[in-house]
Amino acid sequence: MFPLKHLVLVSVIALGYLCMQIFAVTRLHQDEGKYTLILVLVEVLNQIVKTMGANWTVGSDACEDYVDIKPVLSMDPRRNITCDCGFENNTCHIIALKILLFGLPGTLPTELVHLPYLQEIDFAYNYLSGPIPREWASMQLTYISLFGNRLSGNMPSFLGNITGLTYLDLEVNQFSGTVPSELGKLVHLETLRLSSNRLTGNLPMELAELKNLTDFRINDNNFNGSIPEYIKNWNRLQRLEILGSGLDGPIPSSISVLENLIQLKISDITGARQAFPELRNMSNIIRMDLSFNKLSGELPYVRIYGIFKFIFLSGNFLSGNIPKSILKKGSNVDLSYNNFTWQSVEQSACPEKPNLNLNLFRSSSVEKNIGALPCMDDFKCQRYRHSLYINCGGETVKINGRTFEGDAGVGGGVATFYFNANTNWGFSSTGDFMDDDDEQNTNYIANLQSSQISELYSNARIAPLLLTYVGYCLENGSYTVSLHFAEIQFTNDKTYRSLGRRKFDIYVQDRLVEKDFDIEAIASGVLKPVIKEYKANVTSNILEIRFIWAGKGTTAIPKGGVYGPLISAISVDPNFKPHYGGEKRKIVPIVVSIGVVGFFFIFLAFGILCRRYFTTNSGRETDFKGLDDLHTSYFTLKQIKAATNNFDSSNKIGEGGFGPVYKAFNLQQRGKLRELVDANLGSDFDKVEAERMIKVALVCTNASPSLRPTMSEVVSMLEGTSAIPDAVPVAGSYGEDLRFKTLKDHHMQMKNQADFSVSTGSWPAASSDIQKVCEVNEESYLMFKAVRDNHIQSSMAQTSISYASWTASSSKSSHD
Repeated sequence: MFPLKHLVLVSVIALGYLCMQIFAVTRLHQDEGKYTLILVLVEVLNQIVKTMGANWTVGSDACEDYVDIKPVLSMDPRRNITCDCGFENNTCHIIALKILLFGLPGTLPTELVHLPYLQEIDFAYNYLSGPIPREWASMQLTYISLFGNRLSGNMPSFLGNITGLTYLDLEVNQFSGTVPSELGKLVHLETLRLSSNRLTGNLPMELAELKNLTDFRINDNNFNGSIPEYIKNWNRLQRLEILGSGLDGPIPSSISVLENLIQLKISDITGARQAFPELRNMSNIIRMDLSFNKLSGELPYVRIYGIFKFIFLSGNFLSGNIPKSILKKGSNVDLSYNNFTWQSVEQSACPEKPNLNLNLFRSSSVEKNIGALPCMDDFKCQRYRHSLYINCGGETVKINGRTFEGDAGVGGGVATFYFNANTNWGFSSTGDFMDDDDEQNTNYIANLQSSQISELYSNARIAPLLLTYVGYCLENGSYTVSLHFAEIQFTNDKTYRSLGRRKFDIYVQDRLVEKDFDIEAIASGVLKPVIKEYKANVTSNILEIRFIWAGKGTTAIPKGGVYGPLISAISVDPNFKPHYGGEKRKIVPIVVSIGVVGFFFIFLAFGILCRRYFTTNSGRETDFKGLDDLHTSYFTLKQIKAATNNFDSSNKIGEGGFGPVYKAFNLQQRGKLRELVDANLGSDFDKVEAERMIKVALVCTNASPSLRPTMSEVVSMLEGTSAIPDAVPVAGSYGEDLRFKTLKDHHMQMKNQADFSVSTGSWPAASSDIQKVCEVNEESYLMFKAVRDNHIQSSMAQTSISYASWTASSSKSSHD
């Protein structure tokens, strides 16, 4: 062992050497035209990066005016040491240290205290953990950015001792507890960003002293109390964000004095309803988001000035007419989910305006118009469906026998309502992604090209504020709504890219089914599909699925503008046996339904002709034994007789190729097909379903075989999964079919002969000719019956096969 005196001597020498080196830290001398760092300074810097978890070292040329790692893209790693050599005797000192976007897994270095002239530190976008070192309290820092790490513990009160701070960013960490009142000492502070932490309690009154603030953000926390009135003291404020903070309303009326505001975002505050805030002094505002704040009253008396580019007022109780003052060229305005006057085509908000994006989806509270298409006075469902499959943000794909219709061709945007008239579904999209350096916002779709996930989940529709999918013209009943999710914008690695937290609320038919829904947490990781199922009742033929970003979760991980709702696909299946797309179970008697099966239509046409003959010429109606028991696809001849009041002449509207035409095509041309419905039903039937059945029947009675639908097509039209042709033939078109032309000509010939015979007194001869055509005796009927029964058995067998196939496939998809 060393003698004690030797140990003391060694210690003194070592201490002296250390003091010399520390003195040398502050002095960088020029050697052969180049600045070099002495050994001790290099050691200090390398100890700093080692504590932060880096596996590289700092060279002796760290003070050169270039970046050691030069970024190519905005989110590339950056490492920069800034030196100032303007001190006495040309001494150089390190004044800024920036190491960001590396995902370093270490802790905050206490060794920073060995850099006494350090003013700025930026360690954003790393993976640092632990608390803020107490040693930093003695430093003369002016700029601290610790954005996007895993730092935890209570927010330290000693930060208030760093009185020279002008910038403090602690966003996206895990700090808890209350905001220290000591921060009120930071009177030079211009930026205070505390969003996406776990902070609680009231905002301290001492913050009223921060009169130099220009940027204040406290989103995504769990504060208590009301929005403080002292905000009015911050008259230099340019950006104010209080989204999903936990604070109660109301919005202070004194906020109107903040005339320098450029961005105002206050959303999701709780409490009673309040009037729209006064904005007359805010002439510089570009972005305003006051959504989901229970704002009420009318807007016409609110004077809105400035050069607004984005106005979001969704989810309030605003009423009255929509003022023209907010419908300015170049603006993006969302007024969805309010109580405004219904916007018909005559209203000022409806005429198309150039360079104006306006979303009016459910902007009216009128009950009959809830869910209706804005600026449309007469929307009617032409057909109904009982299932819905959407590939959100992707192309149309077929998965497990189901065809998911894509909407990739619609980018979405700040204030968008899209409606697909062919499939009767659409979506409403609202919001502007913050800090994404994109004011165009025309493509709200997330993409991931990866073999690790199926094509249904590789694309997703996203939105920064509110996304609603709505299906129209659905058969009323109970459904199972399956929502398909997969987180494709975060990572699983241990870097800042994995620190993103996506949270949003889900409503199905206006019922909150998920609060602060987190895809990654539910799926136990990213790139893992997860399906959530909910029951929904459709009572007005409309299904609405709404996703809302309520200010929770991160907004800039792995980069700016990554947050808000994300949905991969939607599938909706009935919990009932579909009835051809209509909601009523009752079969409506209509005369034209005899045409569903072509064979029976031909026979019944002869029956009508013969009945006409015997009624007209014998003065009585012959009893067609057995014919009344003849069943078509749905109706008996008795039902047809009842529907036409026994072929009453009052129902006769003209002569066709087969005799009288009973109101069918004429009423269609006049748009009064519903008059064919049996009056005995009264009003207790589905009018849309009845009209659809009539139209299908008319198509089935087409004289041209090439224009008649197949049985499977009939089923598809009846269930509402395919469109019914608009051009339904009129009675005269039967003459265009050569197969019927001979019969028609023969009938006309017999009629002419009868007319001639009457004029010459030779009627019986003509009568006998017609009798030869229409005579129904026992032998001929038995022959027909044999043919008919054979055809029925054959048709039923084919129909059973088709129906069985259709039933099996329709349970999977209405589009197969």
